[in-house]
Amino acid sequence: MSVLIDTLIVLSRGIPGLVVAALVMFFMLLALIRRETGLMMIAALLIIPFAYTMGAWGGSLLFVRLLPIFPLLSAFAISRDETLLAWIFPFFPFIYLVYVVFIFIASDFRG
Repeated sequence: MSVLIDTLIVLSRGIPGLVVAALVMFFMLLALIRRETGLMMIAALLIIPFAYTMGAWGGSLLFVRLLPIFPLLSAFAISRDETLLAWIFPFFPFIYLVYVVFIFIASDFRG
């Protein structure tokens, strides 16, 4: 279990965190443009390291812990042809990932 936790921490810090955040944003945008639920599911899986390491079960960081739910809801909306909901749900994780990328760049990729 500690190997899994260490992997999640590594994937959410520094250069690997920057790459994973960029991949998540890329997959979310590509899924919305192409209307593919599979790409949005991949984005939901890739956002799990950020949700685990930077979130909490109390307070305002609960929102960060629940970030993988939003791409999953967007994938469901894509499958039901609800275009407006499909674009609204990934907005919050996308903005959070832009914030994370900014923090990584500002801290010289130390995480």
